Amino acid sequence: MNFDQILTFVSIYRLGSISKAAEKLFLPQPTVSHRIKQLERELGKPLLIRANGTVRLSQEGHAFLPYALSALAALDQGREAIEQMNQGLTGTLSLGCNNSFAGTILPSILKSFMAAHPGIALKVHCYSTEEQIKMLKSKHIQIGITRYTANDPGITFKLLYAHPAYAVISREHPYAERDTLSLQDVLKEKLILYEADSLYRQKIDLTFKDLNMLYDPHYETNNLQLIKFWIKSTMGIFLSCPLYMQTEIESGEMVAIPIEHNPFPLNQIFIMYREDHLNSLDHLFMRHVEQYMRHLRVRSS
Repeated sequence: MNFDQILTFVSIYRLGSISKAAEKLFLPQPTVSHRIKQLERELGKPLLIRANGTVRLSQEGHAFLPYALSALAALDQGREAIEQMNQGLTGTLSLGCNNSFAGTILPSILKSFMAAHPGIALKVHCYSTEEQIKMLKSKHIQIGITRYTANDPGITFKLLYAHPAYAVISREHPYAERDTLSLQDVLKEKLILYEADSLYRQKIDLTFKDLNMLYDPHYETNNLQLIKFWIKSTMGIFLSCPLYMQTEIESGEMVAIPIEHNPFPLNQIFIMYREDHLNSLDHLFMRHVEQYMRHLRVRSS
């Protein structure tokens, strides 16, 4: 078993075709078929099922796939380590992100990443999930950070963070000393919400509708800094993941209180990408983001 055989197997899996894999690898099709036959002979099992001009993984192929992907990733990381030893890492990182994440968490991630790799140029585009997917497909960005997933087989979504919605309020709010709040307590106050056309607001609306509960969307905006101003001014309650207000919570300006029998869906953050479009710089940044978000999960637990 060697690198060429594993690379050929993964290429066929990703492209769904021996001929397309041969074209991408700049090899004659018989060479690609020979490599697979050698690999199957060594493993003693068929990895591919060929039928009616199509190719798909056998049960054994599916079992072997994660190890093949892991082997290629390990080799890429080794190659990347050598490159970094020989010369400073350079290149351009093209990143998509939602506005809330870009205004709160991303700056710290980029600060630590750029400190380790000062030769990297950055392009950060702040757009919705839908727009980021379009940019991934058109190769305007290589990586996206988003709060939502989409049913798109060409895009991989990897969960970075998940947290329940809390009631975020000012330190001066009458509820500030409470350990928990019931939903009835929350609904006695004015609510601060994202605008009605946002996906997060739609989830809030759907939850209240399912519970047959009326509520007062008294303050609405798509601007996180204005939301923070309203919270600190004791103007209402914001239902959100505390992560986006972490600085204000740690300074004591705001308080995040758990909601009893919390009916709201988890607040989630995903990193999204197209596996076949990633380069070594993209993989390096993704690992950095994952490590940073892992640290935040530990802090918030």
